[in-house]
Parts: sequence; C-alpha cells; structure tokens
Amino acid sequence: MRRRVLPKMLAAAAVALFLSESPASALDTVPGHVIVARENDDAVLLWDATPDVADIVRERLSDADAEKRLERDALRALATSLDRVPNARTVTLRVLYSKIGDVSPAYGSPTFAGVERYATLTVDARRAAGDDDRWKELGPRSAVPAWIDYEVVGELPPR
Repeated sequence: MRRRVLPKMLAAAAVALFLSESPASALDTVPGHVIVARENDDAVLLWDATPDVADIVRERLSDADAEKRLERDALRALATSLDRVPNARTVTLRVLYSKIGDVSPAYGSPTFAGVERYATLTVDARRAAGDDDRWKELGPRSAVPAWIDYEVVGELPPR
C-alpha cells in the first residue's frame, strides 16, 4: 500500500511545483485555442473562437458589439502567439468557430455542423512585434491601428 502512495504524492508535488513556477500566460485569458498552421514568411495561425462565439450567442450581443469583441480577442490571440512564428514576415490569424447543428435524437446532444471561417486578421510581423501603437493592450473603445487588417468574411450564428 505504501508503495502506491509515494508515486502519487511525488506526482502531485511535481504538478504543484510546475504550476507554481509557470508564469500566468495572457493566452489563458483568450477563449479558445491558437494553432500554428504555417510558420514560414507568410505565417498562418488558426484561432478556434468557439467559446467566445458561444458567449456572444448566450449574451445576445448585437452584430456590432459581437464583431468588436471578436476583433479585440483576435488581436489578443495574435499578440500572445507572435513568438510562435519568429521568422514570419506577415502573420494572418483566421478566426474560426464550430457550428452546432440539430439535437441528435439518438444522443440528445447537438450535432457538429461544420466550421465557419468568420474573419481574417493580417499584420506585418515586424510592426506587430514592435507594439508601436500599444495594440496589444487596446481597450474596448480604442481605435485599431490602420496597419492592422481585420476583415469579416463569414457570419455569426443567429442570436
């Protein structure tokens, strides 16, 4: 019995030490996950904004408020992911979310209805790394710098 307890205690201590030594990441505050799809000169990042979109639907935000929120969160997701593509000349972040279909009668849960590509955010990597306009810390009412290209290419679910 004693042999089983010791490894579990050591594992728990190692996890606690790791968590206490790891600095809090700003990415932890951005809903969803960012995946590096291409690392070369023209880097592409994919941001799964599904949790953010679900909150928008639940809160019944207007189209304008929803777009502004997703744009700000996309900027934060990009800011926290720039170090993952250090050799990029340009960085494009594609804002995606999972669409939910009808409730399955067999399982009683919503079905997967595909992926929606909602928006594309493109920046010059050198300009973004410099943070000239303090774009990484934009408030909800701050203007987005002109060198940041954000284009809505899809639709949000009905609210």
